Amino acid sequence: MRLSALAPCLLLAAAANACENPFGYSYLAETLKPGKYEFEQYVTGRFGKDLGAGYDARYRGFDLRTEIEFGLSPTEQLALELDQTYFDTADREGLRFRGVNVEYIKMLANPDTNAWGRAFYLEGSYSQASLHDGHLRDRWTVESKYILQHNFGENSPWMYVANLGVELLHTRGGEDAFELFVTQGLSYQLNKEWAIGVEALAAAEWIEGADFEESGVQVGPCINYRKNDFSVSFTLLAQLTGAPANKGSLNVSEYSPYEARLKVSWEF
Repeated sequence: MRLSALAPCLLLAAAANACENPFGYSYLAETLKPGKYEFEQYVTGRFGKDLGAGYDARYRGFDLRTEIEFGLSPTEQLALELDQTYFDTADREGLRFRGVNVEYIKMLANPDTNAWGRAFYLEGSYSQASLHDGHLRDRWTVESKYILQHNFGENSPWMYVANLGVELLHTRGGEDAFELFVTQGLSYQLNKEWAIGVEALAAAEWIEGADFEESGVQVGPCINYRKNDFSVSFTLLAQLTGAPANKGSLNVSEYSPYEARLKVSWEF
């Protein structure tokens, strides 16, 4: 094979297998190199949750997450996150600090050298404001995930990831709950800078260990641009179904009919 024909394949392979995440919601099994940092800013807009009609039914929510990640070792990564939410509803308007999260990721198998990359994720968090309406309460959460990543071979532009997780929630003066969830993502590297794909999220929650509370399924496209150590991702999700349904076949009390996430990342 001529070198000129081989070069595009090597370019795609390098882009597909680098430690970069083209998805807005799913995590990769890869971790930062030791001593490296990554700054990430998320803006997530939630739309279509209005129940009823008129001014009193309006709802807009914009979640702001600032995250700094640090490579601890060749297989370990630590991150600190600060969360805020801007509400625009009939009874609340303005920015409210929500809480803080600490996350740890341990890579169990490198996706560049194994058929399936694998990682363990653990997060502890505290939040003082409800994501849905902004009312104040104290909530502690522990979340764990098992992360899978498949790169489809050395010269393939395709990448598949899956996150299988459980979240335990304790609210002061309220009910304890746990949530099971799965996210999946499939991306295709168009060239060195651009990737496109699709993500799907499904979750279900039970309170007091047994009583079903709610569930939802969301699916949508994603696009990613990367230039050197700078990256921008955009994901748009639509709720396919939810329970208990309170707006057609959707559950708009817990999930948005439409959700858009912009993620800006800088590694240094």
